[in-house]
Amino acid sequence: MSASFCTDLEIGSTDITQPNFNPYYYLLAHKSNATFDDLRKDYQHLKRTQVDNRGASTTLVKNNIASFMEAVDIMKDIRRLSADDRRKNFYETVIKLVEEISRIAHSMYDTDLARKDYSDTIRNALNVIQRYKFIFHLPQTIERSVKREEYEKVINDLVRARAAFETVDSKVFRNIQREVEQQIQNLRTLFRQRLTEFPSSIDDQKLFIRYLHSLDPRADPAWDCIIHQKAALIEVLRSCAVDPKQQHQQSHDIKLHNHDQATAMVDQACDVLTTAFPDLWYLIQLYLKKKLYPLSEKSEEIDRTYMHKAPEFLALTRDIIQTFISVVRQNLLSRSVTPKFDMGSSQDDELYTNADETYQRVKTLPHCIQNCRLCVLHLVSLDIQADFKRDLQQLMFDLRLECFKLIMDHACLEVSRLNTQETWELEYDEQLGSHTKLPNLFHDMIVTKANIIYENVLSVNVTKGERKFFEDKEATKQAAIAVYRLLGDFASVFQILIKDCSSSTSNSIEPLSSSTIMINSSEHLSKTMCLIIILNNFAYTRRFILPRLKKLFLNYSFRGMDRVYDETEIIYNRVDEQLLDTVQNEYLRPFLHRLESRMYAGRFDWATHVRVISVKDYVKHIILDLARVHSEIYSISNQLVFIVLSRILATLVNELAKLYSNINQFSKAGSMQACLDLIALQECLGRCMETGTSNKLKELITQIPDAAEHIKSKALTDMLNVFLKQMQPYSIAFRDVIQQ
Repeated sequence: MSASFCTDLEIGSTDITQPNFNPYYYLLAHKSNATFDDLRKDYQHLKRTQVDNRGASTTLVKNNIASFMEAVDIMKDIRRLSADDRRKNFYETVIKLVEEISRIAHSMYDTDLARKDYSDTIRNALNVIQRYKFIFHLPQTIERSVKREEYEKVINDLVRARAAFETVDSKVFRNIQREVEQQIQNLRTLFRQRLTEFPSSIDDQKLFIRYLHSLDPRADPAWDCIIHQKAALIEVLRSCAVDPKQQHQQSHDIKLHNHDQATAMVDQACDVLTTAFPDLWYLIQLYLKKKLYPLSEKSEEIDRTYMHKAPEFLALTRDIIQTFISVVRQNLLSRSVTPKFDMGSSQDDELYTNADETYQRVKTLPHCIQNCRLCVLHLVSLDIQADFKRDLQQLMFDLRLECFKLIMDHACLEVSRLNTQETWELEYDEQLGSHTKLPNLFHDMIVTKANIIYENVLSVNVTKGERKFFEDKEATKQAAIAVYRLLGDFASVFQILIKDCSSSTSNSIEPLSSSTIMINSSEHLSKTMCLIIILNNFAYTRRFILPRLKKLFLNYSFRGMDRVYDETEIIYNRVDEQLLDTVQNEYLRPFLHRLESRMYAGRFDWATHVRVISVKDYVKHIILDLARVHSEIYSISNQLVFIVLSRILATLVNELAKLYSNINQFSKAGSMQACLDLIALQECLGRCMETGTSNKLKELITQIPDAAEHIKSKALTDMLNVFLKQMQPYSIAFRDVIQQ
């Protein structure tokens, strides 16, 4: 029973109108939760419905009996007519008629139908072309966009084309795809060429890197770009190097030209590095931060694309910076021409052997070093390694030191030639009298050089890591030596001027007019006047110029100036002594040459002299000559009068002592004459004598026989007073001499 029930369920239907209606299935489907009473009520209702339906069918037939009968008659007629047609072969005629109609229709419409089919084919083809118009026009579109450099549009079209080629498979499309692939290959080549151009901006590099990655996601165009940019940058830097070894085989003019070329090449290297390296550095940072390619967040894909790591970029950066440092050192620092000196050593002519080279380099090196400094500061401002920064800062410090030495060398050369700029035009100073422009010219020259040194060497940007110049021991030493050389060279200028004056043939003492000291050369100045001007210039330099320069050097933080000035003082004392000796000798030469002849003029004899009338003429000549010397010196500086006259008188007294020591015998009048002459000299010129000279003259007087008696005699006093009154117009000048 169970099996039968399952079978009925499988083949039964819940629709009561169907022939396979199954009440069990119906009950399970619709009445599974009904109670027995509900089933009984439904059963009674079903019975009533069945009785009602049976009556309804009978009613339907009764109400439509005429229609049913008419339908039956029609069906009988159709059957009868069909039987007649089969007996009379009616279908054959119809078939022939239909075939004829078909033939006529084909003859009339086959061409039109063929045209319609062809039109449909064309229409379908046009629809395909219209649908895939982008693909068909893609090669021409790419070519046109490439010519217009609309690379963004090309990349977008290629992305769309790839998606389209994946959805279609046709021989025509495959041909187009091959053509597009060839264009893609050409485009890759073009992008690689643009990517390897040098120099190129970071924006262009990023753009072409993205384009190449879009064309080939498996490639690493950023690394290729970095390698090419690095190689191109190093090649340009190396091309800026000028080999100094070749200069040993070249002429002097070519060497000077090579110095200019080396400086220009360093400027070019700085410009290239300042322009190209920051973009390359920024590109490297983007690569290390993995921000160049539009990748997903999958770490495997990122690691597969960014294969190169930080150590490779570190080595790459080191190569570039070391190449730049090497080029700059080779061009600028291997050409130093400064010989080495120590304070206290004499200056060799070797310092000026390469004077032309120094003059040539000083025109361009400071500006070149400023360019290097800007370049280094720009590189240091990047986040490069600390040891790279130290190397660059050391290079910059060495350049500053080289620039300092070169400027000081040039200053020494300029100072050593200041004697050629002496115009002998006098300027008046209330304290030291008249002097020429030479000392102030020296001062202004040093101030100018100091300002240049400050701008190019001493001024630093500590926040960018630049070292203060004088914190370095070598720099401090070189600065002290340079200042020592400068001051020593200016002292040598006075020695040269003395030598030039000493070689002059003009007379020692000549009457001077006010016009002779305002001319532009020393041709109309006496030799002694030139020497006095030089001497006063030297005194003006020591008293005013050197202290000003010392203050200037200290303001610029020069160190060790006290020792430098102590050493310089030795030089200046020696030169001062040489100047005074030259002036003294120049004035004394005519004195000493004529002193003895004037003393014994007229065959005068101390042993036979019988009458003293007045002071002898040789004393008058001494006073008159010294008055002219006084006048000449006083016209330049009253402070030099005592210095020069005291030295002249010291020598003169010594010479008189020699002459008097050679006198074997004095007569009474002769000894009185000697006392009168020497006392007259003492009275007229005593204020111009140093204490030692005055004492020696007094001692010389006491050595004359009967000197004490003669000094007390009224006759000697009267003759002395007469003489002093006669010489008053000349001796009055000696009373105002400022003793020092």
